[in-house]
Amino acid sequence: MSSNAPAQFPVGTNLVSWTVTDASGNRTTCAQRIVVRDTSRQPSPARRRDGHDRSRPLHRDGSGLGQSITSDNCGTVLVSSNAPVQFPVGTNTVTWTATDASGNRTTCSQRVVVRDIQAPTLACPADRTVTTDPGACVATGVALGSPTTSDNCGTVTVSSNAPAQFPVGTNTVTWTATDASGNRTTCAQQVVVRDAQPPTLTCPADMTVATDPGLCVATGVALATR
Repeated sequence: MSSNAPAQFPVGTNLVSWTVTDASGNRTTCAQRIVVRDTSRQPSPARRRDGHDRSRPLHRDGSGLGQSITSDNCGTVLVSSNAPVQFPVGTNTVTWTATDASGNRTTCSQRVVVRDIQAPTLACPADRTVTTDPGACVATGVALGSPTTSDNCGTVTVSSNAPAQFPVGTNTVTWTATDASGNRTTCAQQVVVRDAQPPTLTCPADMTVATDPGLCVATGVALATR
């Protein structure tokens, strides 16, 4: 009895022909099917070629995730991932899946950390010129106006170092815009305070004096000052 069985059987259905021959040379054959299924834990886990997670700027597409590495004991492997077109700020998990020709699957995870490094925009209010408060050498209650700001990601907090009182002269107010990621932008506004109040003046009291002896004028008059 003999067969044509090979040393290695490939994946799939293989036919083995058996032959039996008697002493007179009469022969009979039959067929045996050998079905080979790929059930091994392959393909190997899909992973990025450099083996690292990704940290990228905001809203980058998946083209820079790197190249996965995979292998299988039988044939080719199809690799896919659930990477979105846009990644939001924060830590995002991308699941890679390797599927071989027999439907066996292996998955691995890659983290994509998106950081917002873009500072918000900020435009200061127009410079202001004001006068001092009546009877004072400072200006209070100055209406500085409102700055305009925007950001690529979320809300913006705006603050300034404006004092309660502005002294005479040129004062610089620094405005600061801070986004949710801590990125900051500053701008400067000038507040010019002018003293437009004249000083007060009260003259001495009127006086009556006599002319100098032998003259028609008076000299050395003590006007008195206040």
